[in-house]
Amino acid sequence: MSRKQGIWRLGLGGSDHDFSAALAHDCDIKVAIEQERITRVKNGLSVWYREPMAPAIDYCLRAEGLKFEDVDAIVASDTIPARSRAAFGGKSLQLFSHHLCHAASAYMMMPPDSTAAVLVYDGYGSIVENGNQADGRSRRETISFHVFGPEGAQTLGTTTGYGYLEQDDFPIGISNSVGMLYEIATCVLGYGPMDSGKTMGLAAYGRPDHAGVLQDFVTFGDDMSDCFRCPTDSDEIVECMERILVLGKGSFSARADLAASIQAVTENALLHCVSLLAPMEADYIAISGGCGLNTVANAKLVTSLAGARDVFIPPHCGDAGLGLGALWLAASSERNGRAPSFTFQSERIAPAIARPGRIYGDEEVVRAAQQYYPRLVIDPSVSTPDDLAQILAKGDIVGILNGRSEIGPRALGGRSLLADPRNVQTRERINRSIKGREPFRPLAPLVLASEYDNYFHDSACADAYMLKVARARERCLREAPAALHIDGTARVQTVDREGDPFLIAILAAFGALTNVPILLNTSFNRRGEPIVETPEDAIDVFLGVDLDGLYMNGKYFRKPLA
Repeated sequence: MSRKQGIWRLGLGGSDHDFSAALAHDCDIKVAIEQERITRVKNGLSVWYREPMAPAIDYCLRAEGLKFEDVDAIVASDTIPARSRAAFGGKSLQLFSHHLCHAASAYMMMPPDSTAAVLVYDGYGSIVENGNQADGRSRRETISFHVFGPEGAQTLGTTTGYGYLEQDDFPIGISNSVGMLYEIATCVLGYGPMDSGKTMGLAAYGRPDHAGVLQDFVTFGDDMSDCFRCPTDSDEIVECMERILVLGKGSFSARADLAASIQAVTENALLHCVSLLAPMEADYIAISGGCGLNTVANAKLVTSLAGARDVFIPPHCGDAGLGLGALWLAASSERNGRAPSFTFQSERIAPAIARPGRIYGDEEVVRAAQQYYPRLVIDPSVSTPDDLAQILAKGDIVGILNGRSEIGPRALGGRSLLADPRNVQTRERINRSIKGREPFRPLAPLVLASEYDNYFHDSACADAYMLKVARARERCLREAPAALHIDGTARVQTVDREGDPFLIAILAAFGALTNVPILLNTSFNRRGEPIVETPEDAIDVFLGVDLDGLYMNGKYFRKPLA
């Protein structure tokens, strides 16, 4: 492929986790990928002797037929590893603050000429002040407030916390952090780092009986530079949470109550922070940073605003999206701070950027399948969405590799498991025998946007990226119980007329067959593994778990009869 004229930029995401790369030609993003999809290691974590982002960079360059020498510039958050910076040789390297990258990654998806008040909250971001030798701590971003518009971006205020400055720059503990507070609870509950989704799922089974005790550690301020104070670098909070579990004898209900309590505190923090943005005249309230993945808190915010503002959260609001935000900031700096207009593959960036992986051709699918013969056989009777809908209506659970892969932790129909939502036992089978995960983990309903109001309350909670939960109507409880959580809510993914034609077709066909225009959707992966990326990944998981079929770009595969 000949090198096109213009500027080729690599945008790099990640900090100490969630490494990613995105490749843009001027203001047109061509491809992006999370490193975990390639290396098959959750959160893109790298062994110490490897350059952390090389696989993601190589993936993007190969997708466009480029070599590293063809890249004109590299942009990233200033929290990328020092080893990555050193690996770029003489390339132009432009770094921006961690939170500003998060904020820009949300605004870049909004309509041209719109304005947004943006809240960023996560575990921690950039160092804003190094500590002295005796103290051994640095001051870092924990919550920040921004306003974006056609004229550019402005930071309104930044709340910071103090973290112990370790040799690798990433603190073991940091104060004044909503994300760290949630992480502490997650670890006390017995889950691993970055397993906060489990805490959120567990919370629906409990009552927030301990929210008051936990809230006593928190002080809310009315200044954006001091809006949330909490000693999350202290053992006191950990010991308080551990006492709660000991008094409850470590039972499931005690753990669920702790999860519900920390969820309530998080929701209070989000509502308070957004209240500080309320006076801003803006078309949107946007949320970014890792805490933006708390779909329950997002829905609480949407409900509290009662339609007064549109709330937007980008699908890549975690650290994997930092490189996308850096691309926007670099282009803005070339325009004297004015807002650039980005596209994806020359199309409107939203919703296309939610699925920015490269496309695998039919030859690649067939070649991958041949490697597994005779453990895999093709079924030529199934080729269209209509055919697939009939199989799903009979109760089969099918792995889907459909077009481009997603960015962010949600499976949005590119790499999904699809199933019939009418039988609640389907959820049990997926959680227990296919994904081998906790039975309290919810799945998600996939529904046409035009059908949303027939099955769910509050249209403001409809979301194309599964980043808000919605309350189900009685009809949904009757007709699609497997797609609902224990509390009668669901993390809905809507598909509108401009969405994926395959998803539109299969929802329409399934609805015509069953009178229920909803499908059960969850990520295509095994327990402890990232979502699949390649046809080879999809086949490997299919053969290793209790799936009934595998649909890859119009071809349907089964396991041979015994």
